[in-house]
Amino acid sequence: MKSVSKSIEILKLKIFMYFDYKEYLKSVLDILQKDGTSLRQIQQKMNLQGSAFFSRILEGSRPLSIDNAKKIAKALEMSEDETRYFLDLVNFGNEKNVDKRELFLKKLLLVRSSYKEYILQDSALKFFSKWYYPVLRDLLPLLSANTSLEKIGRMFTPALRASQVKSGISYLLEAGFVKRNFDGTFSVIDSIISTPPRVRSTILRKYHLKNMEINAEIYDAFTSDDRSITSVTCSLSKEGFEKVRTEISALRERILAISREDKSPDRVCHIGFQLVPRAKGEK
Repeated sequence: MKSVSKSIEILKLKIFMYFDYKEYLKSVLDILQKDGTSLRQIQQKMNLQGSAFFSRILEGSRPLSIDNAKKIAKALEMSEDETRYFLDLVNFGNEKNVDKRELFLKKLLLVRSSYKEYILQDSALKFFSKWYYPVLRDLLPLLSANTSLEKIGRMFTPALRASQVKSGISYLLEAGFVKRNFDGTFSVIDSIISTPPRVRSTILRKYHLKNMEINAEIYDAFTSDDRSITSVTCSLSKEGFEKVRTEISALRERILAISREDKSPDRVCHIGFQLVPRAKGEK
């Protein structure tokens, strides 16, 4: 193994495809081991120190440090853009704070924006960046073709400006979440956002927080006939907590089934479940 970077397969392997540095490393190592090279030999070639270095990284018992990431980038002869992306990928994967993780995600997306093959894919990640994008997606098929932007905006609670509705429709069309029919109406396309868990948690955190903030602001805008807000405070064991989590998940699926079977919807609703510890005992 004269050079770890000379494999044609590795040269074709684009790091910009990845949002998880462990997945990228596993792909690289799988290629390098095809000729019988051991992980220890690869580790030595990359000048990396430590017992079972790659095994511990991949199993998650040891994070990859930036210093070692730089050694790997050098050994793989990464370009400047590839190295920058790889280092941000490591920071993103190791960061526990969701706000700081969001900053690294923005850096990753910025680098990927220079490559055409990722533009549309990353556009789909914006779906939860605005609280009204998911609502607008479900609302558009319920409207007639000549409904004005202003009127659509007034249907929202809180109301949207016409410019927000216009940009929202443009985004949903571009990202492939809705399509415009020949008669001017809209239909929903079953687009699925498939991203690693840490990407989902980063994107969804602010979406959920924004929706809770809006729910608090508009609480008095509805009568008890137009809203249903209940809560319960109870003590649970870890086992009981997991059972409640499972019940919420099952209820969510039943609600989605009701929505799919509903033949004449006339409103778009946001349904939230919160299962949050308020106090923990000594154990």
